[in-house]
Amino acid sequence: MTVASLVGALWVGGGAAQESPFRVEGRVLWISGETMVVAPYGLAIAPSGTSGINVDLSQVSQDEYMRLATGDSVLVTGTVPGARDRVLATSVHRTRS
Repeated sequence: MTVASLVGALWVGGGAAQESPFRVEGRVLWISGETMVVAPYGLAIAPSGTSGINVDLSQVSQDEYMRLATGDSVLVTGTVPGARDRVLATSVHRTRS
């Protein structure tokens, strides 16, 4: 399954809603520019074979993610847009050392 399928599977909302709130804790698979991919921890409803969630960092202060590296544990808060192809992050916090 694709990352878009994962986000679609996690998205719950009414027909009129354009964006849905979203929170995930996981490990950074990679980060480049304003894009990060996170492998979620213990996400029981995630389809098997899904490697990560695409996170758009364009709405997050660079101070929140500029020192993150592959393997870091993070908590991402944001929304899932109507297209359900990514998470639009509003905050990113390192959670474990």
